[in-house]
Amino acid sequence: MDKRVTLKIAKIIKETDTIKTFFFEHELGAKPGQFIMLTDFEGGEKPFSIADSNSQEFCITVKKVGEFTARLFTKKEGDYVSIRGPYGSSFFISAGNVLLVGGGYGTPPLYFLTKKLLENGAKVSVVNGAKTKDDLVFCDKFQKLELEYKNITQSGCLGRAGTSVDLACECLRRKKYDFIYAAGPEMMMKSLYPYLENYQFEFLFERYMKCAIGICGNCTIDPLGIRLCVEGPVLPKKIVDKLTEFGKYHRDATGKRVKF
Repeated sequence: MDKRVTLKIAKIIKETDTIKTFFFEHELGAKPGQFIMLTDFEGGEKPFSIADSNSQEFCITVKKVGEFTARLFTKKEGDYVSIRGPYGSSFFISAGNVLLVGGGYGTPPLYFLTKKLLENGAKVSVVNGAKTKDDLVFCDKFQKLELEYKNITQSGCLGRAGTSVDLACECLRRKKYDFIYAAGPEMMMKSLYPYLENYQFEFLFERYMKCAIGICGNCTIDPLGIRLCVEGPVLPKKIVDKLTEFGKYHRDATGKRVKF
């Protein structure tokens, strides 16, 4: 969908001091893993993953990290923004035993996915990790669903220090899974990757996106030239296995390579 739609912010939930979820009453027709492009009419446009979507509304979860998101955090319920989308590839909806691995504010798209997996009859396990409690989101939402859920922080503020990859490895040692999903910082997924050699999986990548329709090439990944806004942001194992830049570098606004 390339048509731009102006929408009123229906509801805002403060998840933490630096993370908010914005709700819009609009049938987006999105699938788990897809994203929208949003502008606040004051300059620029940014991509945001879809945290949930149904026939009445959809929402995005945003962390305040720069000028654009700082402006977005000043918005109130009833204010207007403009969006286009949804764009990109979506997650495969598996069945059987599945493991979802989330990291920080990259976790919310896995909530949308989880609901679809449960509807499909999957038995879902979710591990959710972050640096501190302030970056750990959607804990209460996951815990209200029929699934196995664990969370952890690197700071140890919840009683144990570690990462979502640590929890994922524990899960992999004690149970056999039919499919693995991950969303979060790329270096988190890079750390998880060696443990998934014998598993089918999909990763949700986040890169700098300008156009969202595959024209600018700013979100391409070497050596395949995969455009994350079109062929991604969800990529399967058979593609990830071939990505030489995975976990090594990304690109800035000019397209220049930047090491992680």
